[in-house]
Formats: sequence, structure tokens, C-alpha cells
Amino acid sequence: MNEALGKTVAVLIAAGFVVAFVFSLLAEAVTWLICGARPQPGSPFAGVIVAITGDPDAYTAPAGCALPLWQIRVADVLALALVAGLVILAVRALRTYRRSDQSFIADLRMRLGFADATEVRQHLSAKAVLRRAKQLRPDIANPKATDVGWRVGRSRGMDVYVSIEDSVALEGPPRSGKGYRVLISAILDWSGPLITTSTTNDNLTATMRMRQQRGDVHVFDPQGLSGIRHPLRVSPLTGCDDPLVAMQRGDAIITGTAIGTSTNNAEWAQAAGTVLGRLLHAAAVGGLSIKEVYEWGTSPVLARKAVDVLRSDGAPGWGDNLEATISGDEKIVSSIWFGVQNAVAPLAVPKIREALMPEPGGPVFDPREFLDAANTLYLIGSASGASAMGGFLGALLDDIVEVARNRALSSPGSRLAHPLGLILDEIANMFRWGSLPRTMADGGGRGICTFVVLQALSQAETAWSRAEADTIWAAATAKVLLGGASHVDHLRDVEALLGTRQTRHTQRSWSTREAGHSTSEHRERLPLMSVDEIRRMPHTTGLLAYRNRRGVLLDLTAWDERRDARAVQAGKRATEEEQRAVFTDAATPPPQSVEAEVIDE
Repeated sequence: MNEALGKTVAVLIAAGFVVAFVFSLLAEAVTWLICGARPQPGSPFAGVIVAITGDPDAYTAPAGCALPLWQIRVADVLALALVAGLVILAVRALRTYRRSDQSFIADLRMRLGFADATEVRQHLSAKAVLRRAKQLRPDIANPKATDVGWRVGRSRGMDVYVSIEDSVALEGPPRSGKGYRVLISAILDWSGPLITTSTTNDNLTATMRMRQQRGDVHVFDPQGLSGIRHPLRVSPLTGCDDPLVAMQRGDAIITGTAIGTSTNNAEWAQAAGTVLGRLLHAAAVGGLSIKEVYEWGTSPVLARKAVDVLRSDGAPGWGDNLEATISGDEKIVSSIWFGVQNAVAPLAVPKIREALMPEPGGPVFDPREFLDAANTLYLIGSASGASAMGGFLGALLDDIVEVARNRALSSPGSRLAHPLGLILDEIANMFRWGSLPRTMADGGGRGICTFVVLQALSQAETAWSRAEADTIWAAATAKVLLGGASHVDHLRDVEALLGTRQTRHTQRSWSTREAGHSTSEHRERLPLMSVDEIRRMPHTTGLLAYRNRRGVLLDLTAWDERRDARAVQAGKRATEEEQRAVFTDAATPPPQSVEAEVIDE
């Protein structure tokens, strides 16, 4: 109590001396301006006496000039008002700063528990990922950090990279800046073959022209969402003359549809995949097209034509097997065919059928040639509506990854010479890719590098099962989280993942019976970041949880802050012009022919 009183008195005395000095300075300055000479103070507090009482005897005025009392007192009032205003502004500014993102981030940076500069430099810097460059990219003589690592942001004044051997999961709610601050740069920097997915054309628009400088660019967009004039045409029948390929493709197409995402219909989805595989095989060996697959898939009665093709040209026993399925119990056949009809339903749209029927003599997409250079494949589609193409998009992705996996097994070190990048944006909203958990778990060791983007972990649980979603999350050795999430249970898991920090505060207590006080020090372990703090992270900040390292607080930089931003912007404008022209042409109805009326005279 006495100590607090003593501090208060000391502060007041110091403030009194400062006020006395200021008022004396003002009195002398005003008198010098009016009289041309300084007055002589009667005491150190003469300025305060004049300001409070207006007593002219506090100063000895210069010869021939009276002390300008009212001018001095006005100057004192103005000075007090100015100081009071500055104090109020300072207090408001301090309060505003304490509530700002800058103060929040500054407080986070001061906490012990985040990776320091030494740890970032040793394990997450450009030099760190380049240590394994000879093993990861033997095809490049002088690799750069972006050749062997994903850049995910900056921390402690350094660029932060995770190795391409790491599977990356980026989690952020809608409009949190995932594409603007992370994905577009990742697409631009990838120096090998790349497949990227999206339900919109934003990433494509910003990166397509720059990717064309690296290699061939293909856009598979059966629904016409990208605005690209000549999208890629891919036949699902390619390779289906091989029964194994036909079976895998049928399963992949069904898995990417609505019935494939339902755990309750798993056995019917498997049966539907088997039937669809036989239909694909029949069309391939019969020299037919996807049009016939659509017709067979709409009805078991029409599928009897496929039985005849299989019996004459297909794999042994496949025709009899399909015949037995069609001729089985009506309820069972109906349940199986529900999945087949759902898979072929998009083919009812002529534009989509054309996208799956390459023109005779036209370019043919070859996964092996695609993997030979820094080529790019954009998969654009929507999982909603009758024209949903998730199954066929998933089948194409599955086919390329399977070719890459087989090539890796036959390569030195069982690793692709040109690592394949998979930047899977919005994949949970497009289709259920059944191979994702496996690819996340073991793809990095084969040179298949996965960067999956989720709005929330619950979104993955909707597309996959809870166990598969947990596998995807656990297999991501690098987890990047953005602010704005609201799933409390998951945020608690993240809170536990980041660990704790130790805090120390001093507590003093006073006794009314005895003079003096007692001091005690308390230590407490708190979460490194609480659930609320993780949610409140601004768009320019992210979190990285990497392997067994401490959490890293990331500064996220937008793609328009890159060194090549002008070139990217120019390419983006050129692509936007093409897209506007394509969408305008699609919205303009074709001119109607007018037949001339012939009048006999």
C-alpha cells in the first residue's frame, strides 16, 4: 500500500515539475514576442502562478512593457488543450492497436513455443530442401528450391519450404485466400508435370499462360466451365481392351459419383463398377464409342447388346457374367443399375459426349508423354447437377497416377525422374478420388507429390469416410491452416497439435495487520494458440505444423507480390479476354436461317 502511494506521489511531483517548466517557457516566449525581451521569474513556479491566479507580480516585466497576462493565460489554455487532445488520441490509438491484427500477430511472435529462426533455417529453408536435391531431382543440374520443395510462406524473414516428399494439406474456409496467397504460386513454381483440379477457373486464368512457357497445357473441361476454346478430349475407352484397365476404370468412375461417396451403398457401388467395367471393355473391343456405353448404361435391356460383343470379342467369361447379372433378380438388377445409370447420366448432354470422343486424327492424350516433361493438366468440373463429371474426371486422374506409379517402380530408386505434382483444389467438391488416402501416404516416396486443399476436415469426411479423412489428415506431413475456421472440435485438435507454452506472472498481496507485502511467482502452461486465436488469424497469416518440428507462424504473400507478377498479370489478362469471347459466343444464339418465299407469277 505504502509503495503504491509512494509511486503515485512521485508521478504527481514529476508531472508538476513538467507543467511548471512548460508554463514558464510559454510565459517567457509570449513576453519575448510582445515586448522583445524576456521577463524575470520570481520563482521556479512563476508560470504556474500566472496561469492559475493571473498575478503579474510572479514576474518582473521588461522595462517599458507590461506583462501580457491574458495572452500568456490563453497560450497556457491552448497548450493544455493540445496536450489533452494528444493524450486522448494516444490512448485511443493504443486501444485500437491492442485490438488490431498487428498487435495480435506481434503477441504471437513473442511467444516461446513457435519455431525460431534457427529451426526454420535448419529444417524449412531453401538450403534445407536443397540438401536432397540430387536424390529428388537428378534431372536438373542446378536445382532451385522450388524444384524440390513447396513454398508455403515466410517466417522469421525467410521463405519457408517443405520438401516435395511431404504430402501437404492446406485447410482454409471459403474466401480465406487459399488460391490468392498459396495455390497460384504453387502452380506457377512447380517445375515438373502437374495436375491441378478446381471447380472454378480462377487458378487456371492466373496460371495458364505462364505454364505454357514450361510445357504443353491441357484443359479437360467437359462441362464448359473454363472458358477455354479448345479443351482436351479424352476417351474413357482408351486402354479398356485390357480387362484389368477396364475394371479399374469402371471402379474409378463409379467411385467419383454420388453413389461412390455413400458408405451405405458400398456393395452396390462395387457391383455397379464391375458392370460398368464390362460395358467399357465391350465398347473398346467392339470398336465402338462412349455413345454406345451411354445407351447400354441406361437400361439392362439395351445392355444385352454388350453381352453379344463380349461373347465374340471380349475377355473369356465376361459375356456370360454380364448376362447372369442382367438376368438376375429384378430388385438386385435395379439396385446395381441405379449406380450405372448415375455414372452415365452426364453423357446425355451432347457437349459432354463430344468431350469424351476424340476427333478422328486429332491429338490423343497420352499419360506417358505427359509425364515426360513439365506439362500441365487442368481438371475443371462440378459435382452438382445432372451433368456432374466427377466420375470421369476421377478416372482420368486415377489413370495418370497409376501410370506414374508403375513408371516409378521401374525407375532408379523407385522414384519418378520428373516428379508429378498434384495440386487438388476443391477436390472434395468435385469427386471422391478413392486413391487419395493411399497417394497421400506413399506417393512422396515415388515422386508423386500431393498438395490437397480442403475447406474443412469435415468436408473430407463427407467425400470419404471418417477413417479415410483421418488417414488423409494424418498422412499430410505438412499441415497448413488458415484463419476463419469454425469447427470447434477440429480446432481443439489443432490446439493440441501446436503444443503448449509456459507463462509466468508475479502476484503481490498486502496485509492490513502487518506492514509490508508478500510476493509470489506463478508458472502456468497454456496452449500455444487457443481455439479462438486460431480462428482469428488474419488472411495474411497461416500456421504450419510440420512433422516433429515446432509450429511455424507463416506470413502469406499474394501472387501479385511475386517478382514475375507483371508477367503473370499479362498472361491473366490474355486468358480473361479469351474466356470472355468464349462465354459470349456460348451465350449468343446461332442465327436462324430465313427461307426466301418463292411466288409464282
